[in-house]
Amino acid sequence: MMRRTVVSAVIASVFMLAGCGGGGGSDAASTTPAPAPTPTVKYAALTFDDGPDATMTPKVLAMLDKYKVKATFMWIGQKVTEKADDGSAKNKPAIDAIVAGGHEVGNHSWAWDSMGEMKPENIKKSVEDTTAAIKAATGKEPAFFRAPNLNYSDTLFANVPYPFLDGGAIAKDWDAQWGGDPTVAGRVKNVLNSVKDGSIILMHDVQPDPHPTPEALDQIIPKMQADGYVFVTVSELFKMKKVTPVAYDKKKWTVVE
Repeated sequence: MMRRTVVSAVIASVFMLAGCGGGGGSDAASTTPAPAPTPTVKYAALTFDDGPDATMTPKVLAMLDKYKVKATFMWIGQKVTEKADDGSAKNKPAIDAIVAGGHEVGNHSWAWDSMGEMKPENIKKSVEDTTAAIKAATGKEPAFFRAPNLNYSDTLFANVPYPFLDGGAIAKDWDAQWGGDPTVAGRVKNVLNSVKDGSIILMHDVQPDPHPTPEALDQIIPKMQADGYVFVTVSELFKMKKVTPVAYDKKKWTVVE
């Protein structure tokens, strides 16, 4: 009798351990799904050269507003001070909309001339005049500089008191005769094929027609957001990456890692 009782107890213990004993209990760990991994947030900064412009810039701003995106606009000094026929600031509506929208403004020189071979005094005047125009229009000093036509030199680096931006993902949204790919599909492909976490995206809010930057943004932004990207200004991008850019270091920032 004692032997049979011991064997029965052993068998009952085995069934309990297998989840088949006592009231039908089960191993909760074997049936609870593993938590989904936390998605990695990626950051990118949209930048737009050659503005502001009373007609074209608002179309870009409307698309940024649609997706609640902040960007950095690299201004041409003479566009900031350009006058309408009645003597008023021609592009003031676009300027005011950029400021009111919380976007960032950078220095893209006074005009569109390549500056790599300029004399130091001409470089300084172009940059200083543009900074003065930006400060008068926004109340803030620009934090970054991008050279027109991405034309750089040691002389340029030595005479501009701001960190330099280049482009980590370049839309090539300029005329085909200059090697551009100005269609909507071309702009979308060029950005999406080259962007990565920390990229500075180079586009234009002001270019000769046809100029489908807004249509391209209507594809680029949601596709990148679906891929886990958050759009920030260039200054915010550096803060997110805990990087401090400095002037005069001969570095052209394309990606902040």
